[in-house]
Amino acid sequence: MQNIQYLTECDLKSIENNSFKVPRFLFSGTYKKISAESKLLFALILERQFYAIEALVNESGYSQELIKKCIKELSKAGLIQMNDSLISSTQLWRTV
Repeated sequence: MQNIQYLTECDLKSIENNSFKVPRFLFSGTYKKISAESKLLFALILERQFYAIEALVNESGYSQELIKKCIKELSKAGLIQMNDSLISSTQLWRTV
């Protein structure tokens, strides 16, 4: 017999405080072709509105090479922009 563990209300609150939301529009239209890694990175960027590449590497666990690939993909889609070494979300995605 298997030992089944259930999430408690405390567990759910902890999960809620340590999670972020991925916008639904990323799964339809022209954004559908964006890689899953880029979609998750975009959700992480939205949480704070701007990031330095080093902070994204630390927080996401992605390699710097993958971060740069995702940044290029998200920039091409018009979802983020680079200013010096900071990455920020654009207002364009809010009109979708």
